[in-house]
Amino acid sequence: MKNMNILITTFSFPSFQNDIFDGKFIFSEALSYAENGAHVRVITPHYRGAKEEESIHSRVTVYRFRYFFPKSLQALKVPGVPLYARKSVLSIIQIPFLCLFFSLTILKHAAWADIIHAQWTPAALFALPAKWFFGTKIVVTARGSDLRLLPVWINRFIHYQVDAAIDCFGPQPRNIDYKKRFSARFITLPLIVHSDATGNVPDDIRAVVDGKQDAFIILYVGRFDQGKLRYDRLPLIELIYASRILKQRDMSFHVFYIGGGDPSISRELGELIDEYGLHDYVTLLGVRTNVADYIRYCHLGVGGIALNAVSQEFAVNGKAQILVQGRIHEGTPWRHAVNALFIKPGDPEDMAQKLQWSIENRERLEKIGRNAKEEMNKYIVDSHTGGALYLREFQQVIEGS
Repeated sequence: MKNMNILITTFSFPSFQNDIFDGKFIFSEALSYAENGAHVRVITPHYRGAKEEESIHSRVTVYRFRYFFPKSLQALKVPGVPLYARKSVLSIIQIPFLCLFFSLTILKHAAWADIIHAQWTPAALFALPAKWFFGTKIVVTARGSDLRLLPVWINRFIHYQVDAAIDCFGPQPRNIDYKKRFSARFITLPLIVHSDATGNVPDDIRAVVDGKQDAFIILYVGRFDQGKLRYDRLPLIELIYASRILKQRDMSFHVFYIGGGDPSISRELGELIDEYGLHDYVTLLGVRTNVADYIRYCHLGVGGIALNAVSQEFAVNGKAQILVQGRIHEGTPWRHAVNALFIKPGDPEDMAQKLQWSIENRERLEKIGRNAKEEMNKYIVDSHTGGALYLREFQQVIEGS
C-alpha cells in the first residue's frame, strides 16, 4: 500500500512559532507517524495569533479552522486553557459553531485520509460524518476529561461507532475502569515520547542557581488547571507551602514551575511567593519550549499522575518524581521509595519531609530515577519505534482485519 494518509483531529496542538505547547504529546504522535513514512494532516481550532496553515515537518501540516466570524471575536479556543473551562457568554455561544465547523473541516479532508485518529471522544464524534459519507476508518484515544465531562451514553455511542479505541495508558485504575465501561475494539499500544532535548542547561535556570552552592533543583511541570487540583489532588499549591517549610529549615534548594493556564492559579502562586518571601527559592517560568532540557537538569520532578505525559517525561529522563497517594496509582508500576516518592494528598508537611529526604539522599534518589526509567520502558517507546507500531495497527484497521 502507498504511504498512509492520517488525519488527526484534536482540540489542542502546539504552535512552536508562537511558543504554544498545548497537546505536545499529540505532536509526538504526529511526528512519529511522519518519521515512519506516513503523511499527516492535523485539524484543530484556530486561536488568535496562530497561522491557519502551518507545516511542522515535510509530511505534517496543521490546519486551524475558523469557527466564528469575524475571526477577532473567536473566544472559545485559548492556549493553555481547556475548552470546558471557558465560561464567558461569548465563548458559550460559540460552542455549536465550533462543533459545526470542526465536522465540516474534517469532511473537507476525509476523502484524502486513509484513517482518522481522533484525540478525545468529542473529536471522534465530529469525525463520524466522514465515516458515514466516505467510509473513512476512525480510531479514538480517550484522554480522561472527555470521559468525565460527556454523558456516558454519548461516549458509549461514540465507542460503538468508531473502528477502534487505543488503550495506551497501562495498568492504572482509570484505564481499567474505562475499558470495562465502554464496548469497543481496544488496541493496546505503548505511549510515544519524543525527546527534543538540546543537552544545554537552560539560561533562565543558570541565571537563578549560579552562586547557590549545590542547590537542589525541584521542577514542577504541568498545566495550571482547577480540574487537576480537584480530581487528581496535584500538589501545585502545596509545593509552595512545603518550600516555606524548607526555607525555615535552611535547606539549599530552588523550585521552578513550568506551565500556564488558569490565571487565578498563577495569581495565587505569585501571591504566596510574595507573602512567604520565597523569591530566592521559587521561580515561575511560564510555558517553555525545551521542557526536556529542564527535566534533565533537575533533581526531582513534580506534576505527574499515574502514566500521564508528565510522569512519562520524568521517567524516560531517569528522574525521580513526587506522586500523590490515591487510587489512581493502584495497580500501576509506581512504588514508594523504589521508583517514585509518594506524598499524602493536601499535606505540605509530608511533602516537605519527602523533599528534605531527597535533598539529603541524592544518591538514593538517583537510584529511584533509574528504576523509574527501567520500569517505564515497558510502557513508553521513542517516536520512531512507536510510530511503526501504531501504523501497523492502523493498517489492520483500514483493512478491516
